[in-house]
Amino acid sequence: MIGFQSCVSKRKQIESPENYAYEQDKTWGLDISHYQEVYDWGKLKDQEVGFIFVKATEGTTMQDAKYLEYYTAIRKLNIPVGSYHFFTYLTSGKMQANNFLTTAKFQRGDLPLVLDAEFSKKMPKKESVIKELKDFVAAVYKKTNTYPIIYCPYNYYLQYVKDNLPSKCKLWIVDYRGRPTCDWTFWQTTEKYRVHGIKGYVDFNQFNGTKKDLKLLLL
Repeated sequence: MIGFQSCVSKRKQIESPENYAYEQDKTWGLDISHYQEVYDWGKLKDQEVGFIFVKATEGTTMQDAKYLEYYTAIRKLNIPVGSYHFFTYLTSGKMQANNFLTTAKFQRGDLPLVLDAEFSKKMPKKESVIKELKDFVAAVYKKTNTYPIIYCPYNYYLQYVKDNLPSKCKLWIVDYRGRPTCDWTFWQTTEKYRVHGIKGYVDFNQFNGTKKDLKLLLL
């Protein structure tokens, strides 16, 4: 099981995300929301996308307008799908978890739920951030009996996640400068990837394992 161990990222430049798409038989995938316009699901399927995460909620009141449509379409394609919540700092972690858990689908064959935690222009005190993140994680675990994946930038991980959140939470590191050397489960390598079937750019993510390994994460 992947935990939050000491993490040092190699600061080499990534030439292109394609270099990592099939590296060592690794599995790659995407994360999308209403900001991405999917115009051809068939073309997306043909590219052998290994997994897709879909935004479900943000804060305590927002539900993504495309969530149900995208989630349902991905399930029909038999692509492993997961749901994520974008964390804000205006309300409590418990209240945000309630919004997430009453909106997000969590069915057999899905990937674990995801907490997307990033920097804001004005961050609260560190102790407050950690407390609310802990409360969110605890609420998700209590309801689903599964720890959420933590998605965050590398520097955020160092400041708020490392040694503070449960080590059983899988880690999804965002680092466009180079490969993290910690025990990451997912790594977002760029936000400027293109695939057939989606207009514009999309986030590219690599799973730290094969498709067979990915199946072990599914509910």
